[in-house]
Amino acid sequence: MSKHLDAVEATITAAGSILNGRHTALVELVRTLAGQMDAAGADPSTRLSAAYLSTLKDLGRVMATATPTKGSNSLDELRQRFAATPRVRPSSKRTI
Repeated sequence: MSKHLDAVEATITAAGSILNGRHTALVELVRTLAGQMDAAGADPSTRLSAAYLSTLKDLGRVMATATPTKGSNSLDELRQRFAATPRVRPSSKRTI
């Protein structure tokens, strides 16, 4: 189950034109941490949980204060804008 990663992807999609190239590193970090949270299951480490929560707060701040950019909000355009190297689900052994 990938509930954290699914929730992050839904958030990124909902952000639409608010997120832009300046936010690519933050988007990738929150995706990576969400994947690690999913891999950890019901017992994520305290450090991983804290890092994930902090990154979600950072993403929330960006979304609350950013000005939407002009352009398409289509899912295809968002995926292209935030295209990353193919994501590999992290193993549960390797977390923060």
